[in-house]
Amino acid sequence: MSFKAILDHAVEHPSNPAVVYNGNVISYAAFANAIDGTVRYLETQEFGAGHTIFVKIDFLIDCWVAVLALQTVGLDTVCINSAEVIETLGIDNVVGIVTTAGEFPGLHLEPNASTGNRVITIPNPVYLDDKLPEGPACKSNTIVGGHTLYTSGTTGKYKKIFFASDLQQKRATQRIEYAGARTDQVCHCANFGLWTAVGYKIPISVWQGHGCVILDQRPDWFRHFLGSGMTEAILVPDMVTQLLDSLEEQSSSTPMDFELHVTAGFLSRKLAERLISRVTSKLIIAYGATETNIAVLQSMAENLDELHWLAPTKYHTVEIVDEAGILCPIDEEGQLRVRLNELDFSSYVDCQEATEKVFISGCFYPGDMAVKRADGRIRILGRSADVLNVRGQKISVAPVEQAIQQRLGLDAVCLFSGINSVGEEELVVVIESEHWPEKSDLSKLSHEFTQFDKVRYAIVHPFPRTQTGTSKIDRVALRKLIFAQRQ
Repeated sequence: MSFKAILDHAVEHPSNPAVVYNGNVISYAAFANAIDGTVRYLETQEFGAGHTIFVKIDFLIDCWVAVLALQTVGLDTVCINSAEVIETLGIDNVVGIVTTAGEFPGLHLEPNASTGNRVITIPNPVYLDDKLPEGPACKSNTIVGGHTLYTSGTTGKYKKIFFASDLQQKRATQRIEYAGARTDQVCHCANFGLWTAVGYKIPISVWQGHGCVILDQRPDWFRHFLGSGMTEAILVPDMVTQLLDSLEEQSSSTPMDFELHVTAGFLSRKLAERLISRVTSKLIIAYGATETNIAVLQSMAENLDELHWLAPTKYHTVEIVDEAGILCPIDEEGQLRVRLNELDFSSYVDCQEATEKVFISGCFYPGDMAVKRADGRIRILGRSADVLNVRGQKISVAPVEQAIQQRLGLDAVCLFSGINSVGEEELVVVIESEHWPEKSDLSKLSHEFTQFDKVRYAIVHPFPRTQTGTSKIDRVALRKLIFAQRQ
């Protein structure tokens, strides 16, 4: 998907809505005009195609205009939500940072060696409905830039995925086929930033299919959600909670006819019940990854007893394997493995170690434990790595474990997140000790983990440990021990 695709549709259907931003409708003609004007300005800056540029624009509609314009003049884009993330990303060949004159008050970006010593403030985009661009901008440039996403900075280092422009249209076309998109599609994409998979991939697919994207960054977005006119929406569990809490202020609400996709974390049965009764009966639970073009697992929540048993999508073969990479028998938990297709990703940018760890022989290992039953459905059991996934937010466990150890006077503590037998997202605090700590201390500790539906404590002595000579805690074996009875 490129500016040209948006312009082509604007020529045929100029008044069709391309974006609804914070309740304001922007037509394809206005969207195309804004991108075109930004392209023409950028051509005066003489960046030179083939370089990378950071984009720090918090208003999502303006950010999209800038990104599509920068890619049109041949620059690879990386969107950031703070200047501090730049050094951590470690991206080379950067020529500067782009922002707009209309950014939030107090925004200040210090130029440095990592950003090419340039901070470029571009004009605020102008959205004109009454006319189309006079002609295609950037006639002399045949190079279209790509885009970098980054994920999981909990270890202090981000993993980066590069979307090359030559495959972008094919990837968008596959996502259109997967979603069954149509020209009257109105997809609510909330306020996901362009450094996220949802925030970048979904709008591109909708525009490729000539649909409309809703972007809403208002603090009370949830109050406008049900009246937005969407045909589908994508939320993470934290957003679901905000939405449902706002509906509690209303005496009643009638479920609407749109598809609600909930991804990036576990959704409890309690929240699912509330969504179906108050928001929509078309609740879809999806499991995907930045590394895959299409969701890996997905199911309509028709039977809440089956809420967390998901079916593989037709684009992927999903397997459960043991530590040796051998397929596990039915009903035996192991590592989730996804066989990649030609439109998925098979490496990280500038991170050979991480690439070799998760991309093996044409397969992607996302680091989740799972189990498959006889009908082929799969249940995600939680992270096997040292990361908690809390309603779509990844949290490094090491600092939390260390704080608990110090507070309770323990030698070893392990934390795991997962779904219990009644569909609640729970945090399990596993203690290596022969004796339980004081109940009052555990009770106080539980109150500090309110983001989980339930906090459970377990005691194991001794913890299983590896046999490689380092005697590290075997977290995979410990997790299996703790969750053995929950399926």
